Amino acid sequence: MDLHPPDVWADLRYAWPELPWDRAQFRRGAFHHVAVLGEDAVVRVVFGLRHAQSTISETANLAAFPCAGLPFGMPSVMGSPVHGDGWSAQVNSFVAGEHRPLELWAAVRGALGVVVAAVTDLVPVSSGLRPVREWCGAGQWPAVVAGITADLPPREARAAAKVVADVLAAEEPVVPRIVHGDLGLHNVLWKGAEISGLVDFDNACVGDPAMDLAPLVGAFGAAAVTEIADADLVARAQLHRASLSLQVAAAAELAGDANLRDFALGNFGARFRSGTLYDPGPRRF
Repeated sequence: MDLHPPDVWADLRYAWPELPWDRAQFRRGAFHHVAVLGEDAVVRVVFGLRHAQSTISETANLAAFPCAGLPFGMPSVMGSPVHGDGWSAQVNSFVAGEHRPLELWAAVRGALGVVVAAVTDLVPVSSGLRPVREWCGAGQWPAVVAGITADLPPREARAAAKVVADVLAAEEPVVPRIVHGDLGLHNVLWKGAEISGLVDFDNACVGDPAMDLAPLVGAFGAAAVTEIADADLVARAQLHRASLSLQVAAAAELAGDANLRDFALGNFGARFRSGTLYDPGPRRF
């Protein structure tokens, strides 16, 4: 799929003519095409089998996320989603800041600790956030994973089933809190040494707070993350980290994206074979 499919962007220029399209910078994520329109707006486009459902849910999720008291910026919804032939789009406000996806732990530890605590401290009310893991099947996630891992080597298929079962068992007794759902450095914005913004609230939900530590375990290792969270929480975060590639694979399967599904399953297999499924250890650069 092209980085910026011309027909889609032409349709969106027509739908939102007031936006500064002459300033557009195009980017590509795993599930979205994105146009950053200067500092005025960000347009996100979804393709695939569930494009309308996904975009409606993601837009509603962002609108429902409680932002009161957060010490950083976050995007806001700027209009209703627009749907076309095989795609759907949403427009959100721009959040200022710099992406620093390759920072070392020592440089980000304190600020990330503040963010994790700020999100966890939000009061989980009946806010209309999506159910846990709705993006990759919610209650059907185990069945989707079973289906897409059936043809993997037997040891990998059994490992995938165990990962799913362990995650569900570990989070069952947990008092749920609000979580961002994808709290990796790719969604954090910086101004100097401080975090200026947090973006991509597509998977925010009321669930196990260890979910927000899982991407940090993947990036920096469990030992590092114990510096900002207690050991029990980090232990559960390792279980969630092991499941992340299976979540991406399931979401890709539901969207009809076979290439992304197979890529994610390949990641799961590589991590399993290398012994880094739960904890990759400290970053070495």
